[in-house]
This record gives sequence, C-alpha cells and structure tokens, in this order.
Amino acid sequence: MDTLYFLDVLRSEIKRTLGCTDPVTVALGVARAAEALGRVPKRVAVTVSVNIYKNAICVGVPGTGERGLPIAAALGAVIADSRKELALLEGVTPEQLEAARAMVARGAVTVDYLAGTPEVLYLKAQVAAGGDTAHAIISGDYTHIVEVARNGEVLTSTAQVIADADYLTLEGLRLAELFALVETLSASDLAFLTEAAQVNRHAAEAALTDPHLALGRALQAQAADALPAPFAAMHRAQMLVSAASEARMAGSAVPIVAVAGSGNQGINNFLGVLGVAEALSSPPEALARALAISTAVVVLVKGYAARMTAFCGGAIAASCGVAAATVYLLGGDAAAADRAIQTVIGALACIVCDGAKESCAYKMGASVAAAIQFAYLALEGVGVPPTSGLVAASAEATMARLGELNNQGMREMDEYMLNIIRQIQGA
Repeated sequence: MDTLYFLDVLRSEIKRTLGCTDPVTVALGVARAAEALGRVPKRVAVTVSVNIYKNAICVGVPGTGERGLPIAAALGAVIADSRKELALLEGVTPEQLEAARAMVARGAVTVDYLAGTPEVLYLKAQVAAGGDTAHAIISGDYTHIVEVARNGEVLTSTAQVIADADYLTLEGLRLAELFALVETLSASDLAFLTEAAQVNRHAAEAALTDPHLALGRALQAQAADALPAPFAAMHRAQMLVSAASEARMAGSAVPIVAVAGSGNQGINNFLGVLGVAEALSSPPEALARALAISTAVVVLVKGYAARMTAFCGGAIAASCGVAAATVYLLGGDAAAADRAIQTVIGALACIVCDGAKESCAYKMGASVAAAIQFAYLALEGVGVPPTSGLVAASAEATMARLGELNNQGMREMDEYMLNIIRQIQGA
C-alpha cells in the first residue's frame, strides 16, 4: 500500500470533537438547518435513528450540566455554525446556553426516534420561524449531511447511503504489510497521531483533577511504587483511558480526538498506546509507529462493521488496535499481533453498546487492560486458538466475522436495548 494513501486514510479517520458524538451530530444537523433558515429558529423538531437515540439519551452534554438530546438540539439552533462539525460545542457562551435552555423550557424543541431509518446512523433536523421552514438530514456518518432544504426547495443533496467509493479505506491491508509499512515512516510523518494522543492525554489529566469524577482518580490511587510488567503498562493505560472516557461521558468540556467516528474509540486507541509507551519508556518514533498500527487496526475492524455498531466499538475495535500496538512496542511481529487481536475478539466480542454514559469508562478501562495482557500473552505464544467460536484462521477473517455478526446478527438488539433503557428511566 502506498504510504501517502495510508497516511491520508488515517488523517481522514481522526477528528477533534467536544462531547459524545451522538448529541453533537444532532446539534450539527440542527445548526445546518438553522443556517438554511437564515435566522434563529422558533421551533426545532429532530427525528433520529434508534441507535443515535439510545446512545445519546443518558450522556452528558459538555458545558451544560444537562443530559440528552433536547439541549444539544437547542444549542445547534442557537450556534448555527456547521463549519465546526464535531467541534460545534467548543466555546459555547453563557448567552448561547441561556438561549438554548429557554428554547427547551418553552417546549420549542422536540426529539423522537424512528425505527427503519435508511441508515443506523440517521437524523432529520427540522426548524421553523414565522412562515419559513428548513431541514437538514445526516445519514451514514456523523458529518455526512446528505440533504438541506428551505421552504420545500432542496438546496443541496447527495446519496443518503455512503458508497464504498466515498470512503478512503484500508481494505485488503494485512498485518504483515502494516508492520512493514510503519517502519518506512518517520515520527514527523506521524506527528498528527502523537499530537492527537496529547489532546486526549489533556482530557485524562483534567479528569484526574476533577473532584466530581471518581474512576480515574481511584485507579490513580491504586498505583504501587513499582508495578512489574505487564501490570505497570496495564495500570497506566487503564487509568488514562478510564479518566478521559468518564470525563467525556459526564459532559466535561474537554476536547478529544475521535477515531472512525467514535470518541471512546479515540480515547482507548490513543491513550491505551500512550500508556503502554510511557510505562515502557518507548522512544518517540516507536510511539508514533505504534499509534499508526493501532489506528489502522481500528479502521480495519470498523471497515468490516457499520459506522455505528451494536457491539461496543470503544471496547472491542480500539482494544484490537491497542493489542497490536503493544505487541509492536514489545518488539513482537505481525504473527504475535494477529494472535493478540484474535484473543481480544474471542474474549470481548460480546461487550454490547447500551448507550453512552459513565459506564462506558469502565468498559474502556477493563478492555484496554485485557488487550495489553493479551499482547504479552501473545508474545509467549498464548491466545485463543483459530477456528474457536468466532475466531477464524486469521485476524482479518475474524474481523470480517465480527462485522457479519454486527451487521446481520445484531440488527434487532439496539431496539431491545433502547426499550430496556427507557424502562429503567421510567422506573
């Protein structure tokens, strides 16, 4: 694979964002509709897919102290700047927040979900003021605005289902090729990845000093003076990942860099690898190449599955990447990385997504620690054997099976999960 193409794929799959991706994409859709309207809407109505509703119903919205989609939709209407994409909620002013809260308080914002949407990631934002109306539709990916209209006249339109040709992909890339390819790249080639890791580290550091966030600080307090390997690497990665994820899920106003459409995937990916590299005192060039391996593996796993999955992408896809990168940092080869990824999927594949909220941080912490341990075991020749359950003859084949399980076997699970969440909320 051409190195320039490889780097373009990685760049295209990382995005800076503030807050959980699902409420932010709702804010983005409303913002684009408000731009088309040409003034601040008086009424906002948003319809989302079951998957977005499930993911956003309990999660904190940064800088608001509130949870869920109505406040996110109202902020989109007030801000009305779709150029910011997933960083839309950065720099929200007190005046904007007050205006958004007033919209919600007077019942001007409604959010509902709809089964059977064209894509599992789908939303339609409709806005109105006076006699004018406008709408925007996002489908297939968090920033893929497929239609904008004003007063019934379509202003822009594209395919609602993203064609394979519209994505830069790593399809066909094998682990052996990946390990060889990263050796041709320098730290400067991969500086955008190390910079992304530092953005996510700042989120973790902020969480570790926040008295309202408990998990990361509790893990930090458990650290012994000198943990033996692999436990030092497992503990550091778990602490950083858990802290940043908890902050993001609670609605802390800390920006992070997402991978393949998911902030938690980005947190686990970047901070899992960074934690291992710091524990091992790996040189900067090794860290940069390890981040390239991890990010590429996440992109590969999500390439076989949908952008939004019924399994927990942060726990599974990102942990596959961390496992492969840990093998690299320990001096292992592609065969050991294959074994480590196989074990991650074989052991963790049934971690399901039950919506975005603080428990995601516990999933992230547990999975990244397991991934690192599996990498150490893989170097000893230990792992889930091929043709065992979901595990196939190669990591790539197992990724494909995981994708099939999600895309075909787990279609109805999100609706059942949403029903459970709504029952709990109503209890």
